[in-house]
Amino acid sequence: MSNTDRGLIELHGQDSLKFLQGQVSCDLHQLSTEKVIRGCHCTPKGRVIFLFTAGLIENNRIVLETHPSIVDSAIASLKKYAVFSKTEISDISDQDLSIEPKIDPLQRIRAGLADITSETTDQFIPQMLNLDLLDFISFKKGCYTGQEVVARAHYLGAVKRRMYLLALDSEIAPISGSAVIDSEGKQLGTIVNAQPNGKQQVEALAVLSTSSAEVKTAVIDQQEIAVEMLSLPYELS
Repeated sequence: MSNTDRGLIELHGQDSLKFLQGQVSCDLHQLSTEKVIRGCHCTPKGRVIFLFTAGLIENNRIVLETHPSIVDSAIASLKKYAVFSKTEISDISDQDLSIEPKIDPLQRIRAGLADITSETTDQFIPQMLNLDLLDFISFKKGCYTGQEVVARAHYLGAVKRRMYLLALDSEIAPISGSAVIDSEGKQLGTIVNAQPNGKQQVEALAVLSTSSAEVKTAVIDQQEIAVEMLSLPYELS
């Protein structure tokens, strides 16, 4: 694994940038050797397969930094679309290479930055993860896989679930993908990421229905837990 404990995917070959531009949510024409860019790769139904930070190492060599658990699935998904492109896609997670400064998992949660893992791939459209508020999506770049669904949610305002920052009265972090359930057994949402904060609490990012975002208690992993809503460092729209 790299010194950032992140997964690294390399695309190398003359069609790499052109290929990725037609696959991911961000505008890779903004990428340079001095500037990284964040984005996501979606299914045709607009569900996020993985999130990444992209870095241009040299001409025709792009590296995507992502969660280590999702590397194999991410590569398989990209390769499915790359059969007619001159690009080689490989796992280089063992190389000593960093695309962005290291962010520990709790810092990432407090920054409101989701990590899609093997447990949560293909579950959320980008807006549910607030990616439209974090410059992961270009609405001007043109077509990419899943673009129609993402654009429709943006222009029609059809996002009924958003990602919130929670403090849970527990010392054990629920796993990514755990359901958040109310006292009547109704699922309110899903845990995206969670980490203990060293204060007998867990801080978590959770995708919740906007109509139930003021939840005070919830059942998570069969445990009833008091919930406190915390402020994200950006405004939800």
